[in-house]
Amino acid sequence: MSFASDQDRHQAFADGVFLLKIPTELDVGAADQFANQFYRGDASEYGHFKSITACQFGDGLLGFHERVDQIEQFLLERRFWASHYPAEVADTGEKMTALSRQILCAALDYAGIPARVWTQATGNCSHGGGAYHLTFNHYRAQLAKVGLSSHKDDGFLTILRTTQPGLEVNRFDSWERVPCAPDKFVINFGLSMEWLTARCNSPVAAILHRVARQTEDRSSFGHFSSSNFLPRDRGIFNYCPIRGLQRVCDARELIDNNDREIYQGTFYSGDMPDDLS
Repeated sequence: MSFASDQDRHQAFADGVFLLKIPTELDVGAADQFANQFYRGDASEYGHFKSITACQFGDGLLGFHERVDQIEQFLLERRFWASHYPAEVADTGEKMTALSRQILCAALDYAGIPARVWTQATGNCSHGGGAYHLTFNHYRAQLAKVGLSSHKDDGFLTILRTTQPGLEVNRFDSWERVPCAPDKFVINFGLSMEWLTARCNSPVAAILHRVARQTEDRSSFGHFSSSNFLPRDRGIFNYCPIRGLQRVCDARELIDNNDREIYQGTFYSGDMPDDLS
């Protein structure tokens, strides 16, 4: 991954958002089609995924669900990709995972965090062993609501594929529309990265973002990279150049608290287990 200049690199990491040219070996065609069909509940190639709900995964945020804003989603954790996503979509997810590792390592190097602590600092995300989610989004233009409420992502970074306007980021207390281009991914960093690098000489920001109310049909998909939650790696860390890594909180605690804020009011399809309803 390269930038046109050192200044461009600094701006990208300091803002917490930038555009990245989609690698030629990463074909997004099947994932684009999935994003445009998963919510239909019809006979289209991917239309039946609307019937696959959280009940099948033991996690209230996985599978198909609707939210109180315009968005409806289909979301799966990496361990379910091969068994539930079509092979061509799962392959896209794996290639995005490899790309996310490259971006993460570039950000850690920029921040000045020594490579010897990357594995612990990122819950093995720096070596491709983190937790990864692939999500598909559809915005219901018929609902007179905001597209997606303002928030920061909780993980290390997000790779977003969007070809229609609507995504906005907050810079200097002002909302700006993010340009969309068919040959670019939008990269943004989350709270795990912001907390990890906060005391570094070159910190990486988590960008506050939202999707404005949509008046036309809109779909997108995204890939999220987070700590793997395993006991040996568990924790969200802050790196101090003098003291080294310091644990801030439990990784699941950060993500659950942030998800409660983002996903409050989610409507789940189907009957939920008692402990998830």
